[in-house]
Amino acid sequence: MAAKVEIPFLDISVEALEGLETKSEKWKELCDRVREACETHGIFFLVYDKIPTSLREEIFVALKTLFDLPEETKNKHVNPRPYRSYLGKCPVIPFHESFGVDEAPTLDASQAFTNPHVARREPKFLVSLLPIIFC
Repeated sequence: MAAKVEIPFLDISVEALEGLETKSEKWKELCDRVREACETHGIFFLVYDKIPTSLREEIFVALKTLFDLPEETKNKHVNPRPYRSYLGKCPVIPFHESFGVDEAPTLDASQAFTNPHVARREPKFLVSLLPIIFC
């Protein structure tokens, strides 16, 4: 039977970070917790309760819409800079997919990302992405 793995939670709420100054003891403790989580689990949850649940749900829906696009569409996102293209369907890490989008929070960059390959065939995608970009 496989062991149960618990993913670490790191609290970055305003209250938890109160008094946090660069290179202070509290700063070093937080850095150690982030490093340990990355080294032992490769992942961690950030706890920040100021983001409304509805916005988090919208983000997950938009991301699901993005990654549910046909493989042919996703592979059209190409950028000559490293890690800025679509990466997916790799036999070494079969469950990994990612997109690199430079300056994603700007309208121009988000439209440049969606328009050439996605918006013409998947107009719902851009509509679902816009509330996230401008949050």
